[in-house]
Amino acid sequence: MKQSLRTPSVSVHYLSIIANALRRMGYVQRDIEQRTEALSEDEFYLQRVPVETLFAIWQQAERVSQDPLIALHVGERIHPMDYGLLGQLMMNCNTIQEAVERILSLEFVLNNAFASQVIVEGEWAINRIFCDQYDAETMRHVAEQDIAALINIGVFVMNRDYSDENRPLEVHFRHSPKGDISEYQRALRCPVKFNQQYSQVIYPKAILDAPIYNPSPRVAELLKAELKSLIEKIETQDSLSVRMWRFFQTQETANLPDIERTAQHFNMTSRTLQRHLKQERTSFQDEIRQFKAILAKNLLNDRNQPIAQAAYLLGFQDLSAFHKAFKRWTGQTPGEYQKSLL
Repeated sequence: MKQSLRTPSVSVHYLSIIANALRRMGYVQRDIEQRTEALSEDEFYLQRVPVETLFAIWQQAERVSQDPLIALHVGERIHPMDYGLLGQLMMNCNTIQEAVERILSLEFVLNNAFASQVIVEGEWAINRIFCDQYDAETMRHVAEQDIAALINIGVFVMNRDYSDENRPLEVHFRHSPKGDISEYQRALRCPVKFNQQYSQVIYPKAILDAPIYNPSPRVAELLKAELKSLIEKIETQDSLSVRMWRFFQTQETANLPDIERTAQHFNMTSRTLQRHLKQERTSFQDEIRQFKAILAKNLLNDRNQPIAQAAYLLGFQDLSAFHKAFKRWTGQTPGEYQKSLL
């Protein structure tokens, strides 16, 4: 399989958010501070590192602190101002819904490796992290920090604690618990479930209408203008294949988009999309196959996962078709792959 040019990465600013919270807890991450010394605010966002650097920093933080829930505790201590321009914009929106929509539309500024989305289902509002191309354990620290930060920043921007009408109803994590579940529930202010399909936090839909405390529309307009030029610079850094993978992550696994729907999302024709991808030495077919292969491997990494169920979740109605596709992607049958994990 051709190696895609996509390069999942996070901004140095994203690392500095973590470093600031760790410092407030008494842990200094010198490797992060060395990366951020003498950088302007724009450079904080523009300079990027591979997403694997983020995973390694969390592992190091856990070793140094001897706290398996260090990411959860960091999330509790993150302040909106740690997010710089993005945090200031969030604090000057009118409602929680406006703040969430603004921040999620700009999420790629901090990282282009994961995607989040708010999904309204009945009376629930679900903030879901899409990260199926990484296994649950690899994403553990990221998911715990992001969700803890989301919940605790909500308290700050509303300038009041959660009430019965807007408190989180439940948090789900894809991974297994790494500490006392009561500590998760204390930090996240609600019941927590593990080994779930998604990492997500579920709220009453009414929270979307909750007002932000004392916003300034004038400041919000100034921040939007400042962010616009920054976004243009960042978007030119990301290849089309990177942006395409972010789009794939937010789609239903069993109904991944075809080339026409993908091209429409990027406001271009299928032919133009293929031409841009050819310049990146890849193609739509290569990218969607590689994405499906990673999803399939992550499903089968759970050796208790029936192969038929994995095939169904990936949209295969015919088990033999899944076997052939998986063999074509990886050189192994699904059964051989699961045996190799032993």
